[in-house]
Amino acid sequence: MMHTRVMLTSIALSFATLFAPTAEAQTASATTISPQSRRFVEGYYSHYQLDVPDDRIGMNGFGARFMWRPSSPDLPSAASRFAIGLFGEYAPEQDKGFSVGHVGAQADMNVFATPLFGRVSPVLSLGAGGFWTDRKGPAIDSPEFSIANKSVQSFALTPALGTYVGLWRQLGLRADVRDVITFEEESLHHLQITAGLSLPF
Repeated sequence: MMHTRVMLTSIALSFATLFAPTAEAQTASATTISPQSRRFVEGYYSHYQLDVPDDRIGMNGFGARFMWRPSSPDLPSAASRFAIGLFGEYAPEQDKGFSVGHVGAQADMNVFATPLFGRVSPVLSLGAGGFWTDRKGPAIDSPEFSIANKSVQSFALTPALGTYVGLWRQLGLRADVRDVITFEEESLHHLQITAGLSLPF
């Protein structure tokens, strides 16, 4: 009887050792997201803190970006960490007397070659394009609201730090903190926070 127990225990341990890598692989695949697609679209909510002298004007809006990776994420290449594309944003008046628009091109770089914990990818970003305010009604004769007192069109550079979090397969969440730098009579720094969904197509 003792011999039978020892033999059964040995067989069980042998099978456990044999299938241990498979179990670990299944656990890893369950907790690791698939890499992002080469093409994806991101829709997001946007909150601006517009730069005016000694103050900020808060505005809410929405936007979308269409991005493309020049190299497949499956390939062991540094190029797979980069994505390029276009974005557009709009913030309606919201009783501020003006609306905001922002369009341009954008380049993203994943900070790490593989996601942290299989899901989290910090992202560095740089955008360039046009930023404008569209004044409704007469202009405000006040230097304190230089970007809001009339319709203004200006060039904008937008460095940003973001985070992509994988939810399921290639569906993810993306959040960014951006500095929308506009150049007119002087350079202004408009803080922007965005958050939304990332979808492959």
